[in-house]
Amino acid sequence: MTATEHSAQEPLTGQALAAGRTGDPQLPDSTGRISKANSRSNTISMRVSALAIILPLALLGLGGCVSQPARDSAGAGQWMDQPPRSVSAREYGFVRPAIDPHSLAQHTPGRPARSGAPALSIAGDPWQRIRSGQRLGIAPHSRVTQSLKQFTRNKEYLNQLTARARPYLHLIVTELERGGLPTELALLPEIESRYNPRAVSHMSAAGMWQFMPYTGKEMGLVQNASYDARLDVLASTRGAVKYLRELNQTFDGDWALTLAAYNCGPACVQAAQRANHRAGKATDYWSLNLPRETEAYVPKLLAVVSMVHSPERFGQRLPALPAASPLAVVTTRAPVDLATAASASGVPARTLAELNPALKQGRNRAGQTTHLLVPAAAAARLNKHLRQLGGGTDDALAANEGKAGGRT
Repeated sequence: MTATEHSAQEPLTGQALAAGRTGDPQLPDSTGRISKANSRSNTISMRVSALAIILPLALLGLGGCVSQPARDSAGAGQWMDQPPRSVSAREYGFVRPAIDPHSLAQHTPGRPARSGAPALSIAGDPWQRIRSGQRLGIAPHSRVTQSLKQFTRNKEYLNQLTARARPYLHLIVTELERGGLPTELALLPEIESRYNPRAVSHMSAAGMWQFMPYTGKEMGLVQNASYDARLDVLASTRGAVKYLRELNQTFDGDWALTLAAYNCGPACVQAAQRANHRAGKATDYWSLNLPRETEAYVPKLLAVVSMVHSPERFGQRLPALPAASPLAVVTTRAPVDLATAASASGVPARTLAELNPALKQGRNRAGQTTHLLVPAAAAARLNKHLRQLGGGTDDALAANEGKAGGRT
């Protein structure tokens, strides 16, 4: 999501487009900063004024996408061999690479979590669940072919995609299945942030799904000095599922228009439709005059979808993923200090901090619902520790509360 959701009050031609968001986003530089902002506001008031379609107030503000890998294939292997880095309060606001599951295996002692622990235990290779699940149903187009040519130039692309998605894909696919949405949408974070839950643009779009602050708050994604639910993988994924469902209702089940609105905002898409209607032109996604980035956004996603469905067609191999997630989600209202939790669970403190960037100061507020990502092998130990604190835990994926997350 990108171009226009900088502010719910700001028109499409305001700061977001003036800042250059109509072009393709640039790579993070050597410091990890994203050089072009990903911003998508203008979702509430402009949607109402455009077509007088009223949606629930739970509207997300999602920012833009990082459309190229942050590291080349040569550098990726070197980084994967390094231990994970923590994210300090001073570093918050910079893009850090997503933690790699190989480093979890190297740095996490202990046995697999016992049955009944608050782990992501949904069975099945998530790639296969994506292939066999509900589909977007968007017809092929020549612009998708062009995007495929760009992606397939990188012969290691599917290996790199797998490394980025591996820690989080089970959780994302499960939430999409629970929400009744196409499982192919599990590949959208690849276009948005390269599956980086710490990605932050200079326009303040944050997290794997790139929420803007205003509409993130409207969705109940708490943002305060100690906690930012936009960086909470489970909370932000549930928020994205809700927003995508609402947009799809707005655009009468058309997923191409839905995704365009996810990128540049519904008012942007509706304005382009009105312009085409006045000119006697078709109002489908492929016929609209949209920002350059939005016109490339859907083809990029569909290109990745095609490669995941038929890797051999493009001369590549998609590595299989295990049936069980490498990570577990522990949900608690107990006071959590990551240093103490690390000691209790046997997980290195910097690994736990890397997995939980939403806790910007390394701890939550008393009474605040917190979703902790931990290596699955440590889930039972952390569960026991939190029960001793009296806050209780539950399996966040089994709990069908359907909240976007993090309300105090």
